[in-house]
Amino acid sequence: MKKEDYFYIEKEIPSFLKKALDEEQLEAVINSNGRSIIVAGPGSGKTRVITYKIAYLLYLGLKPENILLVTFTRAAAKQMIERVKNVTNRDMSSMLAGTFHHVCNTILRRYAALLDFKNDYSILDKEDSKDLLRIAKNEYMRESSDKYKFPKEDVIMKVISYTCNTLNSLRETLLDIAPYLLEFENDIEQIWGIYSQLKKDMNVMDYDDLLVNTLMLFHTHPDILKKVSEQFQYVLVDEFQDTNKIQIELIKAFSSVHGNLIVVGDDSQSIYSFRGAHFKNIKDFIDKEGTKIFKIQTNYRSTPEIVNFINNMLPSNSVPKTLKPKRKGYIKPFVIETFDDLEQADAVVQIIKNKLEEGINYKDIAILYRSHSLSMVIQQKLDTVGIPYRILSGLRFIETRHIKDVLGFLKVLNNPLDKISWIRILKLFPGIGTKTASKIYNEIEKGINSGQSKNIEEILTKTQLIRFTTPFELLKKLYINMDKNPSEIIDYIYKDYYEEYSLLTFSDAKSRNMDIERFSEIASRYPSLSSFLEDLTLSEDIGIMNVEKEEERDTITLTTIHGAKGLEWKVVILISVNPGDLPNGLAIKDKKLDEEERLFYVAITRAKDELYILKQLSGTSNPFMKNSIYFVNKEYDFIEKIPDDIINRVRVNYKNDIY
Repeated sequence: MKKEDYFYIEKEIPSFLKKALDEEQLEAVINSNGRSIIVAGPGSGKTRVITYKIAYLLYLGLKPENILLVTFTRAAAKQMIERVKNVTNRDMSSMLAGTFHHVCNTILRRYAALLDFKNDYSILDKEDSKDLLRIAKNEYMRESSDKYKFPKEDVIMKVISYTCNTLNSLRETLLDIAPYLLEFENDIEQIWGIYSQLKKDMNVMDYDDLLVNTLMLFHTHPDILKKVSEQFQYVLVDEFQDTNKIQIELIKAFSSVHGNLIVVGDDSQSIYSFRGAHFKNIKDFIDKEGTKIFKIQTNYRSTPEIVNFINNMLPSNSVPKTLKPKRKGYIKPFVIETFDDLEQADAVVQIIKNKLEEGINYKDIAILYRSHSLSMVIQQKLDTVGIPYRILSGLRFIETRHIKDVLGFLKVLNNPLDKISWIRILKLFPGIGTKTASKIYNEIEKGINSGQSKNIEEILTKTQLIRFTTPFELLKKLYINMDKNPSEIIDYIYKDYYEEYSLLTFSDAKSRNMDIERFSEIASRYPSLSSFLEDLTLSEDIGIMNVEKEEERDTITLTTIHGAKGLEWKVVILISVNPGDLPNGLAIKDKKLDEEERLFYVAITRAKDELYILKQLSGTSNPFMKNSIYFVNKEYDFIEKIPDDIINRVRVNYKNDIY
């Protein structure tokens, strides 16, 4: 008898499972153990399956701390655990659940010292990582004065990140995604080395480090791997199709002792190749001997007409699947042809007005697009006619300048070796530029590393900072009060300095200051500064700070298809389905249409009741691609592949009437 079968002995299927799940879902929940994959079609209830799998494991006797749940968003993990609590009435606080970065961060907080970091390391966000890489690049270029042409920080960061996530060598990455940079291979490698050393000196990690360092910890300390893996008797992974090489290696490690690895995914919805994810992950997992395969294919989201459309648009090279509709019939999807993007905008507005007259709310309608630039004409038209909308594709809240300024103060309190944050906050004060800020930081670093004083306020008095009364007094006050609730610390920063600075600096200061007050309100929910910073930095959905209030607003949603993943609306309007726009022009030129097909698939599967697909007879809106022969070739036109009998085909005349 296998160890993993132990919990399945003489246990009847509980009634709470029979009532909640259909036959396919029930089989997946009851019989998935060992190495198992649940192929979940869109709208088939994969969240329900994961939720009830956890509930069933608890019913069989496992403790929450012996189950690991890895998801691709923080919100998804939170939603599933809340549902488990509602189903089982159990305290789930001891269960580790969240994104790969969250899980790895939790582990590293215990063992970072084994990798020459302190356990209280800071986490760099994307902008801070880029700033630090710029310092590394400048340091290298001072010694290589002959390099008058050099890749930008964004480009180097992309190369480094892709290398980390795919576990490629630097040479393999350059050959794969940037062969034009091969002449800079040695330069990039040297800069990467300086960048890595700077992070250790500052006791900081970037997002990729959380994964890389956890895997390194497991490789260099097998005793730690054994301890961690022994704890997790079951490892569940959501959205498996979006995992990359390093994430796959991590879940293998997490499940290496007990061997119970259950992954859920749909290769047809794999759309993150730019992060190193590959849709073949699903097929490779299935092909390994001993893998149990479950399929859940009953679609509860969409009408039969939309489900039929989805089944006809299954991407090439997908695991075979046929969705079965559960809802009543309604109306076939529409394909609407307009002359250009101006007529397209008029047609979109007309659709929205028609839906409002039928009683549908703005918030039940979404406009999706391949890239953010395609939404510009639509935005202008919506503004003109006064239709309210929100944009999910744009700057995240914590990437805005005023919030990053306040965060800078919090970060130096939490980690006084954070050079990037020190320079950022010191430059906010009159008389302090980059050069002076760097000198002050060097004095602070020297004072900390010399060990002469463990009191940061005392160290500050021995630096040039004492010449600048306002920042010195503010920082001294902050360090004295750093054990207080993070909300109180933010209030000190805001009231003592930043409110006035904002008013003197920004034309929209009132709006920015309201953001900071909202930021303080959120911070009040956390018991400590470190827990607030950790959660904030690792949260991918902090862009909408008051999620509940945002969802209550009655507005149209505008988002890229990537941003729409995991969401659904009653009415979905997919714009600019033209060769060059969707599929993307570069993908056509490189003949890499697999992911473009999957993006189209993801977009159409977001619709519950009605689906509208718009294309322009004049072709792509990209002026650089308009005249290319590639983009008039029907081979690359998704619309041409749609059978006429499963859609309503509509044209817009010159008066913008739909007929």
